Amino acid sequence: MFCNTSEVRSQRITWMKEDNVITHHNFSFYPNKYTGQEEKYGSTLTILNTTDLDFNVTYTCLSDVYSYDAVLWGNSSTIIYLPQYTDMRWTIIGKNVSVRLYIDNCFPVPKCRIMFQEDKLITHQQDNFRLKDWFYNGVIVITSHSVRELCGGNLTIVCMYGDSYYDSLRATVLQDCNVTDYADDGFGFQYGWTVMGILIPFISLISIGCLFSVYRIEKKMKTMRAIGSPRESQPLDVEQHEICSKTKNDLLQAYKEGV
Repeated sequence: MFCNTSEVRSQRITWMKEDNVITHHNFSFYPNKYTGQEEKYGSTLTILNTTDLDFNVTYTCLSDVYSYDAVLWGNSSTIIYLPQYTDMRWTIIGKNVSVRLYIDNCFPVPKCRIMFQEDKLITHQQDNFRLKDWFYNGVIVITSHSVRELCGGNLTIVCMYGDSYYDSLRATVLQDCNVTDYADDGFGFQYGWTVMGILIPFISLISIGCLFSVYRIEKKMKTMRAIGSPRESQPLDVEQHEICSKTKNDLLQAYKEGV
């Protein structure tokens, strides 16, 4: 808070919170809570470790025989509390970007947008927050669309708190435009994993079918070697029963003649 005393032409200033003196000529009676700094045209009071008890109360600046009162209102133009914890989940499909942003303990609710390089993307925000002890907790879902390909540049989430304070939550470097095989780097790229999710089961089925066919062929070859090789003019899968019966009769006849 700044108190302008240029008209009084006095720099010996006392700050009060309601009826309690908190600083006097740069000396603080509560150094862990308040500091006063006298300047050329007045004095600045800094409130440390702020709580809800510091707002919506009257502060008084005393200069010589003059006094100035002001109420420090607690609203989005005077209070900005950045989130203590954030968790983000990205999804990028083509030219569309979706971000789910989890926020704990912030004030006020931020208005966020996504930037690609220096371009502000067309952004739509949905949020679901609950208010607890002056602070908001909840989820923001941001969806954006880019007119150009999202590659070879930086993606940044920029949030505005109140009327003028901007905070950049995260900046990410995307792969070059000539790289088509995207790897999962925590941003939820869909291309590579979608294709692999389709190909892996398909390749597995083909592999199992091939192994089963090889097993059947090897089993037939073992059977043929055990009972004698068929004539080259007969295919393996035609009249198999007759081949086996004839071979069996020949073996029995040879056995009898040997006896």
